Amino acid sequence: MATLPPSQRSANGDKALPRDFVVSQDVFELETEKIFNQSWLYVCRVSEISEASGLYRFELLNDHLFLALGEDGQLRAFRNYCRHRGSELVTPENCESMGSRIQCPYHAWTYDRSGKLLAAPNMMDAEGFESSEWGLNSVHCEVWHGFVFVHLGNPDDSLAEFLKPLAEHAVDWNFDQLVVAEELVYTVQANWKLIFQNYNECYHCPSVHPALNRLTPYKGATNDVASGPILGGPMKLADDCQTMSSDGNRVANFLPGLSDEQKRMVAYYTVFPGLFISPHPDYVLLHRIERASTGESRVVCQLLFHPGSIARTDFNPTAAVEFWDLTNRQDWRVCELAQRGIGDVTYEPGPYSNLESVVAAFDRHYRERMDQNHQNRQPIGFPCAD
Repeated sequence: MATLPPSQRSANGDKALPRDFVVSQDVFELETEKIFNQSWLYVCRVSEISEASGLYRFELLNDHLFLALGEDGQLRAFRNYCRHRGSELVTPENCESMGSRIQCPYHAWTYDRSGKLLAAPNMMDAEGFESSEWGLNSVHCEVWHGFVFVHLGNPDDSLAEFLKPLAEHAVDWNFDQLVVAEELVYTVQANWKLIFQNYNECYHCPSVHPALNRLTPYKGATNDVASGPILGGPMKLADDCQTMSSDGNRVANFLPGLSDEQKRMVAYYTVFPGLFISPHPDYVLLHRIERASTGESRVVCQLLFHPGSIARTDFNPTAAVEFWDLTNRQDWRVCELAQRGIGDVTYEPGPYSNLESVVAAFDRHYRERMDQNHQNRQPIGFPCAD
C-alpha cells in the first residue's frame, strides 16, 4: 500500500497542499483506497435512470457499476459484471431495452433485480455449484431528495446523516422535485483537488470572473458550513440581478417554497469528494467531478429546473447555460495553469489568504481522511442476499 512521507502528513492549515498531493501516482492510488472507496459518492439524479428499463450504467474510475430499479420500487447498485466469467452485463446497447431480468449477453446467466441468480444454463450438473452463492455483487445505494449516491465500502453513517449539514441549510430548494434540463461535459487537465479548491473560494473572482463578480460581488460570500465533508454558504445577488445568467435575469419561475431572502441569493456547497451543489432562485446547478488520472478530471455540469418551468412554452435556459459554460471554462483554465505550475519540481506551496479559509478547511478534511487507518476496512463488494 502506498504511504505518505511523515513530512506531508502534518499540516498547519495555512498553506496550500505540497506538490506530491497533486502530481504523485502513489497519492492518487492512496486516495482511491482511503477516500473514494470509503465515501458516499454521487452518481446521478433519479430522473436520469432509464424510464424504459429502470437501469443506469456508470463508472467510477476502475469500478464499473449499474443501478437497477426493482419491481419492489427499491433502487439497488451492482458491480457490472457477470459472476460466471466477468462479461459486462448492462451495456450501452442493452441498457434501454433490458427487461425485468438482467441477462448476461455472453452465456445467458440471468439475475433478478435484487441480484439473485435465477438461471445458469448447463451449470446444474457442475460439481458443487450452488446458485445461491453466485448472486451479483452489490454496493450500498441510497437516495436523498432525488440524488443517488453509492458507497463502495461499508459506510459508518447513512446518507441522510452524511448530508445533514446540507439539509439544514439548503433543503428548502425542494431538490426532489427538480429534473435535469441541460448538461455540459468537460475534460479538465487538472487534478480533482484543484477543481475542488477553486470552487471553494472567490479570491480569484474579480480577475477571472468579471461577469460573475458583477452579479454576486465576491465580498458578499459567507460560509454557514465551515468544516467537515460539506462546506459552503450563500452569496447575495447584486441589487440589479435576479439570478446567475448572461443578463442577470431569471430564466425560469422561482423555485417553489423559497423565502424572500432565498430569492435574493445563490449558494455554493461542496460535498466531499465529488459534488458541487449551487441553489439559485430559479434553478439548481450541479457539478460532478470524476477522476481520470493525477492530472486529468472529467466534470459533468447540470442545470436542474422545476418541471413546471420546463413545461412552459417560453422556457429558455440558454442565458444560464451560456453564463455557466463561460464561467466553467474560465475556472478550468486557471485550474490547468495551476496543475502545470505545481508540476515544476521546485514548487513550494504558498500561504492562504483570509479569503481562502474554506480551501484550508477542505485541505484539513482531506488530510484527515488520508491519515485514517483502514486496517479493518470491509470488502468493496459483497454478494446479494437471497
